Amino acid sequence: MPRLILFAELAISLWLVVDAIRRNAAYYWYPIIMMPFGEWIYFFSIKIHDPEFEWLRELYNKATTRKVTLAELRHRAETSPSFTNTTMLAQALYDQGAYREAVSLFTDALGMQSDARDALYGLALSHSALTEYELAIGHFRELIALEPSFRDYAGYSDLAHVLAESDRMDEVHELLDALVTKSPRLAHRVLHAHYLIQSGRHDQAGEQLRTGLHELEHAPKYVRRKNRAWAQRAKQMLKQI
Repeated sequence: MPRLILFAELAISLWLVVDAIRRNAAYYWYPIIMMPFGEWIYFFSIKIHDPEFEWLRELYNKATTRKVTLAELRHRAETSPSFTNTTMLAQALYDQGAYREAVSLFTDALGMQSDARDALYGLALSHSALTEYELAIGHFRELIALEPSFRDYAGYSDLAHVLAESDRMDEVHELLDALVTKSPRLAHRVLHAHYLIQSGRHDQAGEQLRTGLHELEHAPKYVRRKNRAWAQRAKQMLKQI
């Protein structure tokens, strides 16, 4: 067992030395990597910022961030009603299902910063949760106009849902046509295909799915790994249609 651990540590060190060479890292990293535990210093200082380790960064942030209680957030907002404190309280209320109070606070926050994306998105989600779809649609469209890629294009998927709930499927397809033109990722093609299937447009849905899977085959390895679940879902949808 000790010998296996030694081989594993050596393999990790060599892997990170090769990584340092490829990224032309500063010279001092090479002796650090070969020191006891130096490979972990390099990994968490440099390597962890690579796209394929995004999941690990998120896990670390969740583990090391203390969750502030609703009472604390309410106290902050009452004693210092700044934009940040108001928005944080509004988000916490939304997360707990207090949508009406969240609407009021997100509206207050937008009164302080009229183009604040987080507050606008929270307001749209809150109206959607209250089934106030016309208000939600207006705010989602405003958000997309301000920043289409906000939170990885979340405004598009949420607006599509609200439009579908309002039986406005032509607008859903128009919206998602624009999305896959702007960002033709597999996740977006799967979303578009989902609503195309709902409208009985199976041929178009299949075209979106096959195109997305074909494009993913030629993507970098970390992109294929990150989209593995989407690829499985796309293949399942193709079987269904």
